[in-house]
Order: sequence, then structure tokens, then C-alpha cells
Amino acid sequence: MITAADLRTIDVFSDQDDDALEWLASVSEERTFAEGVRPFEHGAKAEAMFAVLEGGFQIFSLTNGTRTLFGTVREGEISGLLPFSRMETFSGEGVTIADSRIASVDQQHFAEMLNRMPEVGKRLVARMTDRVRESSKNDVQREKMMALGKLSAGLAHELNNPAAAIRRSVSDLRERLDLMPKLVTRLTGHGLTPDQVEAARAALMTCTAPTPGTLTTLERGEREDALADWLEDHDVPHAYVIAEVLAEEGVTPKALTHMAEHVDEDALTDVILWIEKGLASNRLLAEIERAAGRISDLVASVKGYTHRDQSPDRQRVDLGEGLDQTLTMLGHTVRAKSVRVVRDYGEDVPEVCVYPGEINQVWTNLLDNALDAVPEGGTVEIATRTEGALVCVTIADDGPGIPEEAQERIFEAFYTTKEPGEGTGLGLDIARRIVMQHEGTISLESAPGRTVFEVCLPIDAPKASVTALDALEETEAG
Repeated sequence: MITAADLRTIDVFSDQDDDALEWLASVSEERTFAEGVRPFEHGAKAEAMFAVLEGGFQIFSLTNGTRTLFGTVREGEISGLLPFSRMETFSGEGVTIADSRIASVDQQHFAEMLNRMPEVGKRLVARMTDRVRESSKNDVQREKMMALGKLSAGLAHELNNPAAAIRRSVSDLRERLDLMPKLVTRLTGHGLTPDQVEAARAALMTCTAPTPGTLTTLERGEREDALADWLEDHDVPHAYVIAEVLAEEGVTPKALTHMAEHVDEDALTDVILWIEKGLASNRLLAEIERAAGRISDLVASVKGYTHRDQSPDRQRVDLGEGLDQTLTMLGHTVRAKSVRVVRDYGEDVPEVCVYPGEINQVWTNLLDNALDAVPEGGTVEIATRTEGALVCVTIADDGPGIPEEAQERIFEAFYTTKEPGEGTGLGLDIARRIVMQHEGTISLESAPGRTVFEVCLPIDAPKASVTALDALEETEAG
């Protein structure tokens, strides 16, 4: 049996008069659960308020098959369906953390409860607002983590390519450098001085194409074959390996013949090997430099994207740079689908006073959706322009378009046109909130074969501004 004394242990009922609590106890149902039992399941109807008299339970949210701890309801606290809540079913499940005793108040008694205990009604509304705010924060955080996971996977792939190139080039370079002392000994044995070897190399390079690397694949293959034939005719080992390096530098059989005129025949092979090792080493060093530069560029893009090393306050930024940084973060997807990205950044577009990290999140959501929508080899167009006191950004794709019946709901939280498990339905809602926080606008036009999102932001910051999280909380609280 539930008693008034039991209910007085619940924080929202602790100061209510005995008559009201006696009535509430009389309409409450006592429910007991062993540890590890589910007092409610995901998808079950929400029809009652729970007051935890003993024990407690954890609440796990279930989204796209992912089970995440939402919170813990302990002895003296309430949960379940609250007055004025529009919750119809449980979106998660409860699991008791100990043997538990719960007072269950059916929703049919809510009106009488609030009539007898008006102050409790105010407290429950505040609790419900807190719960909605916390749920919204968790949803936003989950969406951010999903976006971060996708960006991290793409970034890891982007970093892996130059890192692998550096490792491969260093390995090749070490092998070639290890052979150099032996070649020096052999060249010395031929009686050649460094000046004579350098003269032979110079003779070779003077007859080499001035713009190496400009041959077509077919022309290069033919050049390599011709060089390999020349090398084999002169008993040079590993002819095809050496021919590949020489062809890359624009060397021709004619250039080799010219060089051979400056070297004794018995030293020719070692001179060619020496020159090839030097050319290959320079090429490998250039590859290492390019790969390291690529890593440096990626790190710079990440820093620019997150603005981690800058103030969290509003700053004047070039929206074009933010769009480019976001594209760098999504570069793996662009290449994986062979997407053609067309940029049309307007001339003299001014910097805009925004929260850079939050605006970049808008570009992430819009560009990620566009890249998902386009077919293999599709096109994404990005443009910026000035409209009076605004800067407008359009992101267009040539995907299948958004169904007309979905366009009116596309910015609603949890609404998505993607397959189950592929999206949370929060990306565009978050983008809308961030744009609203900046007192801007976001709009959509879509038809089969072309979808365009347009974001317009004030060039100057509004006189009074709040953070995106504050805007979110105020919206939910309202």
C-alpha cells in the first residue's frame, strides 16, 4: 500500500498537506521490481507518472539501434509521463539499478492532482522543461558526434594517403642511399673524379627534355621501352627499373648516347647507376615534401575549421574560406564519388561577423547532404554573393531532389528523408537554429535534378546576441 508518508519522501510532494497526499496515495498503484528489471520498454505507451520510493532505474535512449545512457532516476525523484507532456510512447527503456518500489499515478488523475496541489503542477512543468532541454542537448550532441565521426573517418583517410606516401618514399630512398657508398667505391676504381662524374651527368641533362612529366601515358610507355632497350644493349642491369626513373626526368636514348661519349665504356654502367640514384633520390625527396605539405595543409584546414586556437566570440570571417575548409574535411567523399565541385565566389564579398565554428557546422550539414544526394560523378555548386547588408551562400546539387511533400518538413527536428540508420533528422534543424541565432535565413528550392539551399547572414553582428546553445534552450523552454 502507498501511504502519504511514502509520497512525502518525493521531492515535489514533500511540503504538501496530508489530505492531498492521502488522496494521491489512494489513487496510486504500488509497483515493485527486482534489480535489472525493465519497468518500461521502448515503444510502450506512456500512461502514468512514476514516483520512486525505493531503489531507482537508469533510462537508456534508443536511436537507430544505438543504446545510450540518458540519465538515472533515484529514490525521491519522479519520471514517466508528466502533466502537460505530449509524450505518447517511451523513446527509451528503463532498467532498475536495485530492488525498487515505485508509486504509479495514472494520467486520468493528473487534473485532480493539479487541482489539489497547484504548486506541484508548477514544479512538474519545470521538471518537464528541464527534461526537454536535456533531451534536446543530448540530441544535438549526438548529431555533432555523428558528424564528427564522419569527418574523423574522412580526415583519417586523407592523412593516411600522404603518410603512406612518406613511408613508402623514405623506404625507397633508404634503399638507394644504402647503395651509394658501393657505387662511390666502384667509380673511384674506374679512376673517375667527382668532377668527371658531374660532367657526365651534366652532359646527360643538357640533352634532356626541359619539361619532364609532360608525356601522355602512351608516350611515356614508349619512352621507357626505348630507354630500356638502350640500357640492355649497353649491359646496364635492372634496365626497366632505371628506364622508369630516367623517363620521368625527360631523359631520351639520344641523351644517353650523348652522355656515353663523355665516359669510358667500362665505367658507363656505374655512372648511369650513380646518376639514376641521384635523380631518384631527388624525386623521392620531392614526393616526401609534397606529402608533408599535404599533411600540413590538412592540419591548417582542421584548425581553421574548428577555430580551436581562437576566441569563441563572434569574429569577422571569410565565408569562402570556411566553405573551402569544410570541403577539405569532406574531401574523401568528394573523391570517392568523383564529385565535381564548382565554386563561384563573388568578388568583393565582405567578411561576416559570426561564430566561426557554428557557421562551419552549417556548411558541414549542407555540404554533407549535397554529397550524399549527388550520383556518382555528380556536381555540387557553391556560390557566394552580397545582397545589401547580407552575404548569401547557395549550395546546389544535381541529385534526385527532395519530394514536394517532404520540403515543408525538411527543417523539423528528427525528420529525415534518409533510410533508417543513415541519419538522425537533426542536421538541418541544427543548421536552421544556428542561422536563426545569427539573425539570418535559410531556405530551400528543390526539383528533380537540382536542389538549392540558400543561407543569408547579416554582415554585421546584431547588437544583442546569444550562443547557439542558449537559443536552443530558450526555444525548447518556450
